[in-house]
Amino acid sequence: MDGERLYTIETEFRSGYLWALVGGERLTADIARDYWEEIAAMCKAEDCDRILIEKDFKIPVGPEDMIRMAEHVSGLLASSCIAFVDRRRHDVINELGKRLARNHQIKMQVFPSAHEAEKWLLAN
Repeated sequence: MDGERLYTIETEFRSGYLWALVGGERLTADIARDYWEEIAAMCKAEDCDRILIEKDFKIPVGPEDMIRMAEHVSGLLASSCIAFVDRRRHDVINELGKRLARNHQIKMQVFPSAHEAEKWLLAN
């Protein structure tokens, strides 16, 4: 890769959590590694352990990439609380991601909207 990102990311610290919107054409484990590392660095700098992430990738990862992603994220964000929204509703793979995250001691929940995700995140 020549330094050009294969995804877009917007972030904002909000009251009590970091909000992130990540998107692109196709999600891969390598792309996920890159944006999770950005998110983790921001959280570490601000001592933040709550994240609301909205994803907007046209093509989701497959199960093997999801397993790789979960292992990497658990090392970066151990014991974090993550509220997850997929704007494209790739529900089956997202449920797998939630189970894998929980198996790695990350409190994660999947939501159909950012509003519901924020309510849960602020209550946990």
